[in-house]
Amino acid sequence: MPEAIVSILVPVYNGDQYISEAIQSALTQTYQNFELLIVNDGSTDNSKSIIMNYLGDPRIRYFEQQNAGVAAARNLAIKHAKGKYIGFLDQDDCWLPDKLSTQVQFLETHQEFAFIHSRQGYIQADSTPISHYPKDWVTDLHGECFAELFKRNRIAVLTVLLRKNVIDEIGYFNETVSRVDDYELWLRICSKYPIGFQDKKLALYRCHETNASHDYVKMEQAELSALESLYDLNKEVFKCIDKATLNDRFATLHTEVANGFFWQKQNYKSALHHYLKALHFKPFCWKNIKQTFWCLLPTNQRKVLVWYLLKLQQTIHRA
Repeated sequence: MPEAIVSILVPVYNGDQYISEAIQSALTQTYQNFELLIVNDGSTDNSKSIIMNYLGDPRIRYFEQQNAGVAAARNLAIKHAKGKYIGFLDQDDCWLPDKLSTQVQFLETHQEFAFIHSRQGYIQADSTPISHYPKDWVTDLHGECFAELFKRNRIAVLTVLLRKNVIDEIGYFNETVSRVDDYELWLRICSKYPIGFQDKKLALYRCHETNASHDYVKMEQAELSALESLYDLNKEVFKCIDKATLNDRFATLHTEVANGFFWQKQNYKSALHHYLKALHFKPFCWKNIKQTFWCLLPTNQRKVLVWYLLKLQQTIHRA
């Protein structure tokens, strides 16, 4: 068998409901010069027995580890990868048949780009297409785009095909950054290299209740932590971003984390910490000043004030 050009990485943790469909979407690619590296990240369901059904294919290699998270599973696969390019396929997602052929051709003819990414489609848990996904994002980042990427993660990991020599140079996924390890890696890469974009849907993201991205408070906390760590480690890289944009980004993240603690968890001490951090970056945000005041109130006074405000609102509504 010829040396694989592409290494496809599939981390699996309790993915027995979807893993077969993900594997099939890789095996049915129109471009066939690949290896498929599956890492079982300590699954306790039926994932292993399903994967075993595919191990007769010589392109598939299987690894196991104690549960350590998706970043650690991807890193284990990268260490064993033989391909020139690396693709990322999660257990619940799918690739469209032309993904590899389209992206390999692009990278072979555009040596200047560290990786290529594309648009993605959306499917429900039962694989029914979602035509209008409310949280769809514009994923058109192309070229030198560190400053734009800093504002928001606009790169979907399942659409990326990455040069292995780039990740060998930049470093693997940061295993201490839960939930946004891909975003943190893109930022490190984009601080040094341009990237490519193809305006095509080449992958399908599955929407279901167990998606890690559904816990928005933890996602915002993770994103904030990743950005703060990168900023503290290498402030020089951030000089391409104007101060107003930096302040706005950090203020927004602190505010969103604070709102999560305040409204969802009623953890007013943690909420206060993040509202004050947000005010450090944007001192005259009156909403945050108001929320800071609420956090400082004793619990019994806060409850009484909320009761009176609700009564006032009802009175105004009846009038």
